[in-house]
Amino acid sequence: MIKSSLFASMVACAGLVQAQQKPNVIVILTDDQGYQDLGCYGSPLIKTPNLDKMASEGLKLTDFYQSSSISSPSRAGLLTGKLNSNNGVKAVYYPEQKGLASIEITLAEALKTQGYKTACFGKWHLGDLKGSRPTDQGFDTYFGIPYSNDMYIAPSQQFAPDVLFRDGYNIEMAKADQEFVRVTKNQDAIKQKINHKCPLMQNNLIVEYPCDQATTTQRYFEHAIDFIDKNKNKPFFIYLTPAMPHVPLFASEKFKGKSKRGLYGDVVEELDWYVGQLLETLDKNQLSENTIVIFTSDNGPWLTKKQDGGNANPLRDGKFSYYEGGVRVPCIIRWKGTVPASVTSSEIVSAIDIFPTIMNLAGVETLNHKVDGTDILKFIKKPTLKMNNEYVYVKYGKVSGVRKGDWVYLPETGKKKMDEGDVPELFNLKEDISQQKNLHNDSKRIVSKMKKILAKYENTTK
Repeated sequence: MIKSSLFASMVACAGLVQAQQKPNVIVILTDDQGYQDLGCYGSPLIKTPNLDKMASEGLKLTDFYQSSSISSPSRAGLLTGKLNSNNGVKAVYYPEQKGLASIEITLAEALKTQGYKTACFGKWHLGDLKGSRPTDQGFDTYFGIPYSNDMYIAPSQQFAPDVLFRDGYNIEMAKADQEFVRVTKNQDAIKQKINHKCPLMQNNLIVEYPCDQATTTQRYFEHAIDFIDKNKNKPFFIYLTPAMPHVPLFASEKFKGKSKRGLYGDVVEELDWYVGQLLETLDKNQLSENTIVIFTSDNGPWLTKKQDGGNANPLRDGKFSYYEGGVRVPCIIRWKGTVPASVTSSEIVSAIDIFPTIMNLAGVETLNHKVDGTDILKFIKKPTLKMNNEYVYVKYGKVSGVRKGDWVYLPETGKKKMDEGDVPELFNLKEDISQQKNLHNDSKRIVSKMKKILAKYENTTK
């Protein structure tokens, strides 16, 4: 759906460049995958040969950040190119909650103005009500669970005429679950009764309930591969967002029990295998030199889940935290013939940089959508360039810290001393990547500089 009359001028310009010349875009966004949970990022137990190969064929970023350490805000940041203090998504959405505002322009909507076919397969988590669903936010097609895989059916969701019911369910039982959610206000009671019984949706209708989550990774990638085969002669954008390795974990029979890292490793190794299948599809169709593929995670690992959670080593903490383990995640970019192979870069890059970068490579010249990200197209084509980039930590919609160079300044970490409020923290990541030594009281000059940088962002947010 086009949200602004200013899009008209962009659509008019779309015919100036032949469709086949525009690069295809694939973003693969896993869920709660930790910084170390790939072989090429140092995992001692999880084998990921296909993603390791992807890194050898492209660019591996060691200092890549999501805009949040939780799901909905991080996804909003990636799709809008905005800090969460500016796009309005401050916390995780539950079923039947108003999601990403319709006024926001997503990556899918912007690319559609250039003739792209667009698809989202997997977890959405930016609202399941009309107006904020994937098909309302620029995607031609959607297939997946509309929020986290540990959630439940929503009262207003409609069933497809040919819906598949599983686990002994029928339409009456499914509607009884919806009614229970409608009248029950206690989240704990809802979770105890029907948690993890998620609806699988095709566009805006439930096609399977409860969803067979052990097969979702396979089905999401198969849908993506089929979409490539059907649209290989026109530009396309695929936003592929598997629920794994978010808890509850599910692996298919083919991968269950195969990893030395238990079930968590099984699901990551299954993801890796299907990434390999997708990349082979691009190679087979001679699309690899005209397709940029970005692989990353939405935030750090869910450490309290212990063996079922991931690993952020050597970074501190994980999901929910604004230490490095919560927001710094793996990121690999492959675009054969354009992005140099076998390059590792420690330049600071953020997920909000993806929007303006894709706009540049797709030829979107005019857009009434102010972004906070930086166009890094020149950098990914020549990763030896120095960008002097910054990263801004935003917590629940509030600018809460900044990284510049080797330094990270966090004025409000939530770590308190008796009667003193928040303890401000300053870390040098080059010397202390695990953020164990607070240098705030020893580096007043650096603190002063970081405060000025932080103020710049505080003054530009809504």
